[in-house]
Amino acid sequence: MPSATGQFDLAIVGAGPAGSSAAITAARLGVRVLLLEARDFPRHKVCGEFVSAEALEVLAGLLRDVPSSKSLFVDALAIDRTRLLLGTRVVEAPVSPAALSITRYDLDAHLWKAAQAAGVETHANCEVLANRGDGPFQLQTSSGKFAAKALIIAAGRWSQFTSDRTVPPGPKWIGLKAHFHEADPARSTDLYFFDHGYCGVQPVAKEMVNACAMVRSDTATSLQAVFALHPLLAKRSAAWKVASSPVSTAPLIYRQPQPVRGHVILIGDAAAFIDPFAGDGISIALRSGQAAGRCVGQFLAGETTLTESVAAYGREYARQFAPLLSAASWVRSLLSLPVLAKAAAFELLRFPGVMPFVIRKTRRAG
Repeated sequence: MPSATGQFDLAIVGAGPAGSSAAITAARLGVRVLLLEARDFPRHKVCGEFVSAEALEVLAGLLRDVPSSKSLFVDALAIDRTRLLLGTRVVEAPVSPAALSITRYDLDAHLWKAAQAAGVETHANCEVLANRGDGPFQLQTSSGKFAAKALIIAAGRWSQFTSDRTVPPGPKWIGLKAHFHEADPARSTDLYFFDHGYCGVQPVAKEMVNACAMVRSDTATSLQAVFALHPLLAKRSAAWKVASSPVSTAPLIYRQPQPVRGHVILIGDAAAFIDPFAGDGISIALRSGQAAGRCVGQFLAGETTLTESVAAYGREYARQFAPLLSAASWVRSLLSLPVLAKAAAFELLRFPGVMPFVIRKTRRAG
């Protein structure tokens, strides 16, 4: 790739749902935006591919200038049920309003196009090698040097921008994902829980499911090994045929949210990694990106200083997203209980209204 340079109002590192959302939002406010992605884009990523109702209105607005996006919504399967499975125990609840199942590859591709349609300058295979300054910023990348008045990090939960890269001792948590052919899968998100992990299965097409697992490395390191950890999942997956190459990610580490560092704004998983079982990761990515784009837009319009803009985003993050992360952490603590206690907690979910209450607590707070 030839060397590139440029002066921008806003640079965004990471072009997933969070980064693209921020880029589109800011560009529509008249901001000159640079969007950088370190590797090929789009590409398959570990993701449950569950787009909750909370995210759909935001997504439709972001994609309004991409004509092909209509098919994304029309062709997507509606998910109106969820099932939790622990051993032979099964708890079922409605997903209302219904979510959509959209592959991460397709989602990222359409958001990338929307960013370009909004006037964003996009660069794939452009790794940020160094960053100097705390506003303005100087970025040294594998493609050249760029300068920006504001900087948003959307590089995921683990990158050179992660402030604490300490990996706790002991077994590591990893994420695994692949698509499989399955005849006539149910329109539900099924979460199979076992010791030291779980696996979500959800249809992404009429004859295809997405299997996405979070598991401790001393328990399993492949999806086939994961499937064997739950009797009902082992039975269901026995006839599956692989439809896509598996992808993985590690380490998966839960830390306190950090939406702001100095004058840098962090969004999506870069700010905090929410438990995948909550089904709100994509929603938080899109909405935190949108909030960041608006706050930076105020600074670049001369309405606030950079310090005030960053602080405003921090307050908005605390209002909208911190409660969801806290609720998901509470649910995670229940799933980490010893076997008998976990089974008892699981049985509580059968009581009328309990499961819908838990779902609401891990969804939109503002």
